[in-house]
Amino acid sequence: MKRPAGLYREILMTFALLLMAALLFSGFLQVQLTGQELLTQRAEQVTVLNDLLARVLADAGDLDGAQPDSKTQIDAFRDLITAFPFASSLGLVNHRFTPQPLPVDFGGYTLDMADLSFVRNQQTTRTHVLSPTLWNLFSADEPGVIRVTSPLLVDGAFAGALQGEYPLTNVQRRVDAARNLVVLYTLLYGAVLLLFGVYLLNRVLFKPLKRLHQATTRVADGDFSTPLTADGPRELAEVATAFNRMVEALALSRQKTDESLTSLQKANRELRETRKGLIRSEKLASVGQLAAGMAHEIGNPLGATIGYLEMLRSELPAGEQRDLVGHAQRETGRIDRLVRELLDYAAPAPDEAEMLDLAEVARETCELLQHQGMLGDVTCRCDVSEPLVYERLSRQRIQQVLINLILNARDASPAGGEICLSGGTDPEAVWLAVSDQGEGIAPQLQGQLFDPFFTTKPPGSGRGLGLFISHRIMTDAGGQIELQSEPGVGSRFVVRWPVRERT
Repeated sequence: MKRPAGLYREILMTFALLLMAALLFSGFLQVQLTGQELLTQRAEQVTVLNDLLARVLADAGDLDGAQPDSKTQIDAFRDLITAFPFASSLGLVNHRFTPQPLPVDFGGYTLDMADLSFVRNQQTTRTHVLSPTLWNLFSADEPGVIRVTSPLLVDGAFAGALQGEYPLTNVQRRVDAARNLVVLYTLLYGAVLLLFGVYLLNRVLFKPLKRLHQATTRVADGDFSTPLTADGPRELAEVATAFNRMVEALALSRQKTDESLTSLQKANRELRETRKGLIRSEKLASVGQLAAGMAHEIGNPLGATIGYLEMLRSELPAGEQRDLVGHAQRETGRIDRLVRELLDYAAPAPDEAEMLDLAEVARETCELLQHQGMLGDVTCRCDVSEPLVYERLSRQRIQQVLINLILNARDASPAGGEICLSGGTDPEAVWLAVSDQGEGIAPQLQGQLFDPFFTTKPPGSGRGLGLFISHRIMTDAGGQIELQSEPGVGSRFVVRWPVRERT
């Protein structure tokens, strides 16, 4: 697609064409008026000269076929012709229109009888220009002539007439020179006006338009901070002012839109959290119902089975059979612990809240697990030195959360690894964190960690209830539990209690 011409080029070309046309028209009109004035002056000059020659001849004597007898008048005639060599042809007639000889020979000349008759009847000089049109008057091919017919009056009576033709060649040369000069001055003057016009157009039109284009580009890129300067002609200043008002309105609209988006994002996050909470509540209700059912359906026969196994084991001698019964007891004990955990979740025992130092609980929990040998070759280091006193918390329940997190960190840590407990306060919460040196948790699995029966451990190594119960305990205590994990680096679980709950 052909790119359209720019406004700058269009205006400049139009301005140049109109300017040159106006200057040329004005110049040629001036040339024509000047030529007309020169023609009028020349007609007056040759009319005076022809009348003067006619009076000289009238004073010379009889025109009836004889030469003029006044030598003085004849010399005066020759002097006039010599001094004003304007005539190309002259002809003399008497009162009967009979051609008469002249003191100076101009060769054969055909007289115009209509002009002679007009002069004899009116007894006045007749002058007219012999040229087809005004433009042809100054043409090189047909310059034209001025014909003058003057009466010869003797004692007030018509005695003859002198008719002459005076060429306009000299006038044509002057007009041609003037025309050439007009063209030259037109070009020079047009160039000066064009340059000045370009300067004015740039200053009053194109520079403001360029600034408007640049400002529009900035606004399109999202920059509303640079206003457009409202200078130049009134109309462009009004456009700049309107543009600035539009930019202010767009900036305000953008601000409102951003605020709306922020509000919508916040509402969306809250809706997602609410949805997760509802899903978790449904799962909790399901687990509660499952636990209550298992208490009745599994608890009693399981207790009896454990008792029978203990009785059987006590009656068997040491050996392979006694060992098999021992294995059966241990596996049955695992089932019993699972049922008890579910029962604890479904109907947790009420614990007395107290003013609790979370730093002390963290140190005690770390030392307890190390002394019982539950961490194996993994060490637990507690970096919580300052007291983190919090009101209305259950020591047993918070210690249960820390034990679950430390044991999970133990399972994730490599041999000889280290688990770090840290804690502190910030403007919004009191917090404890448990960090390991494991492989981290994949992002696609992090959202399911707190679901019941979900575990990343190998089958038989975990039941998927530790984090689930820990999340329940933190929720009941008014806190929350967060996961910060990066694959290949390790995981960090943070338990937080909001400051607003402190006294």
